[in-house]
Amino acid sequence: MTRPKKSQHQETNSPFKRLRLNVKLSQEQLAREIGVAVSTIRRWEKGQAEPTMTVSQMRQFCKAVKQNFEELPNSLLPTNNNNNGSNGSASWHK
Repeated sequence: MTRPKKSQHQETNSPFKRLRLNVKLSQEQLAREIGVAVSTIRRWEKGQAEPTMTVSQMRQFCKAVKQNFEELPNSLLPTNNNNNGSNGSASWHK
């Protein structure tokens, strides 16, 4: 499998990445804004991990991407359904 060159524009299904790109933030900038590692942002955008944020981080994320919490895609909102095969934790924590 070959990787696309950095100069090639990549389409994404990740709502997390779309929100970041809409406000022209790099992964590094967003990571700094919400207080997580850049590798965490990468995993979230690739779908390798479910976004998990504290309430404070979620507020910072909303501010960084210029969206109200209510406007976020459902896939980024906290879930409390423990029947999804996950480790039972919610998508974000207080």
